[in-house]
Amino acid sequence: MRSFAFSAAVGAALLAGLASSATAQTTISQWNWNGTTGTTNAQSAGYNRPWTGTVLTGTVLGYGQGAPATVLNTTIVNGTPTDPGTVITNTSAPVGTFTYNRSATINPPLLTAANSSAGVMFQAPTTGMNAGEAVQLSWSQTVGFRSSRYWQILTSTSGTAGVFSAPTGGTGSSISQFVNGYNSGTAPISGTATVNVTSGGMMDFRTINGNWLAQGVTTTGTLTAPLAAGFVDDISYTLPTGQGYENNANFAFAIVGLWDPNLSATSGTTGLVSSFSGLISTDTTSGYNRSLGSGGSMRLDLMTVSAVPEPTTWAMLGASALIGGSLAWRRRSRREIDV
Repeated sequence: MRSFAFSAAVGAALLAGLASSATAQTTISQWNWNGTTGTTNAQSAGYNRPWTGTVLTGTVLGYGQGAPATVLNTTIVNGTPTDPGTVITNTSAPVGTFTYNRSATINPPLLTAANSSAGVMFQAPTTGMNAGEAVQLSWSQTVGFRSSRYWQILTSTSGTAGVFSAPTGGTGSSISQFVNGYNSGTAPISGTATVNVTSGGMMDFRTINGNWLAQGVTTTGTLTAPLAAGFVDDISYTLPTGQGYENNANFAFAIVGLWDPNLSATSGTTGLVSSFSGLISTDTTSGYNRSLGSGGSMRLDLMTVSAVPEPTTWAMLGASALIGGSLAWRRRSRREIDV
């Protein structure tokens, strides 16, 4: 038993050492939407462009059938509390230096669009990745109290004009987070929100305890801290390797509204279900909000494209640690016999 414990300890130590020397997560592009028009901060001006990372090219566009010309609302609202914000010096009103923490409001016409066909699209080159790395998407998200419960990640290896499809074989996160928000516009509410992402990139988003969650409490002012809006952080999806996502100057992805996969719906009117009640949009009181300008939107912040060690890399590290631990134990046993 003691020899087994020694072997396991050596294996764990080797695994820790190998893990620390393995390729760390590298941010390729990140959008925080903290910039506004009229700023002099080169990294933040033009909030639809990535502001940090190894590849500072790419953009955010409306995706799909009936998508408005500018899917990003012209109002830039406040972001997740985990966003430290960006210090920006304004040369136009309001003049001064402020810390901006904002996000993007996505308001696609889900009721009139076909299933899984309207949302937001990101052009995100992944050039410069190393061997043994996978592309990971991670972000913070909140949805309006009657916004869609289901969303779908789509990917393209041939640019924003290419064919988008749902990925398969990826690794999605499962998040349960205590968040704060408001319902009825001013009444504070807190509780647990959940987001589960499947291996096929489908998101199931439930707001606080299944209750109302309003986004209208935030403002466009120059606040130093965001108002609580129920953001769920660290949602992620790691794409499978070997399918053309890595080192691709034309990589693009989209997040689109999805009808309830448990229904046999033929339109958004009956197919969309709300994130807080799970009722279809024909229920005008508790279902998906028919008003596209109020409550039926979602917000994104800290949308990040990263290069991370692919799962097989970690499996190899684990196997190497076990082998190394076994060899170390054998060498120790032989020395004890010789003595």
